[in-house]
Amino acid sequence: MSVKSELLELAEIAVRLCAVPEVREVFLPDPEPSEDRDAEFGMVILEDGSAGLYYAWLGEDQAGMNTRYQPDQFKGMPVMDLLGYYRSDDPADCSLGLAALNAVTSSFYRRAGFQRNAAGNSLGGLQFNEGDHVGMIGYFPSLISKLRERQIRLTVLEKKSKFLEEDGLFRVVLDPECLRDCNKVVSTASTLLNNSIDEVLEITAGAGEMAIIGPTAGFFPDPLFRRGVTAIGGSEILNATTALLRLKADQRVGDAGRKFITRVEDYPGMDRMLHDGGLLQ
Repeated sequence: MSVKSELLELAEIAVRLCAVPEVREVFLPDPEPSEDRDAEFGMVILEDGSAGLYYAWLGEDQAGMNTRYQPDQFKGMPVMDLLGYYRSDDPADCSLGLAALNAVTSSFYRRAGFQRNAAGNSLGGLQFNEGDHVGMIGYFPSLISKLRERQIRLTVLEKKSKFLEEDGLFRVVLDPECLRDCNKVVSTASTLLNNSIDEVLEITAGAGEMAIIGPTAGFFPDPLFRRGVTAIGGSEILNATTALLRLKADQRVGDAGRKFITRVEDYPGMDRMLHDGGLLQ
């Protein structure tokens, strides 16, 4: 079973057992931002105030989202219907489905009494040392600069050949197989949108540490932890009303949200939360 299938299965269990409510609102920003805009995320909000983010600046993959969908079509929609969008191979549909999955995860955690730990850094708690071979899926300019300054071996996986580069310990590659001998890997949550996550996890299975990071990484970590991921670093919405007002004003969510980290050793798992939280009927 794929990661996507397992995530949807967990979300469906949460909805069925915990009476996760319907959709209150979906915020759809313009996917073609002006230079002065600072709000790059859309959001799905459920009737209990739980919310999930999606990245709204994927470029042509999301072209016309703000006209293709009408916000009113989502109001009162059963959350299972919106979760179904995540089954699609269309990046726009999949973005909304992933945001719904993140909202359902937050709703379930609230009912189970599980709180995610505040993040100490934005890299899933990974620390890098001399002798490491770091794999990177997604381009993190500030981290790349730091690792190159420290002369730490770094391999970056890219999708476009124009970015290919090789310079000493640093290289940008197109072939995921080049990540196979990395001992530490950091990946954006975009791998859960473009259907590459299963291949990536198979190739990086030998890494001692792997983190999936990004504001949209708010989903259940169970299937990822079973496949060798050691940490998930994402963002959760604390006050959906305030966050929505800020996003609509082209602002960041600020203190209406917070960054979290969930490490494999700190996570009880969904099954245990269902039993310990008294959520099983």
